[in-house]
Amino acid sequence: MVGILLTGVRMSEGRRTFRITLIVLAVLCLGSISGVAAGQTAKPLPSIEVTAPKDVADVEALHDALATLSEKVTACVKAGRKPEICQCSYPQDLARLRKGYANLIQQHPDWKDQLLSYHRLNKEGRNISGTLVLQNLRRQLEMLICE
Repeated sequence: MVGILLTGVRMSEGRRTFRITLIVLAVLCLGSISGVAAGQTAKPLPSIEVTAPKDVADVEALHDALATLSEKVTACVKAGRKPEICQCSYPQDLARLRKGYANLIQQHPDWKDQLLSYHRLNKEGRNISGTLVLQNLRRQLEMLICE
């Protein structure tokens, strides 16, 4: 299973704190567990299996944009820079991610806030599975404001 790196911003003690979260299919369980803990019925995220070759390519391109930005921001933070500076230090990569998300939702409005899963063959011919949680990505992009 291929994990997806997501960048995110949350408000904490009056300042933005950057965090990077590795999202795997277990995120479905996490959402369900919190609902059960609150006495609510478990409700999994809506899921769509992406199979059309062009759609898989578009989702994969969005995943790649997300991974590229996440890797750069992670390296920046590990180098000792402040998270709130790092998250806005790569405007071209952030713009590519925003554009990729907007284009995907424009092509498939019904995919908004869905969990997308897809399969592809890598260069070695192995079947690779991927998952992208669009609800999390949308929220994080909305919260990430760079000046």
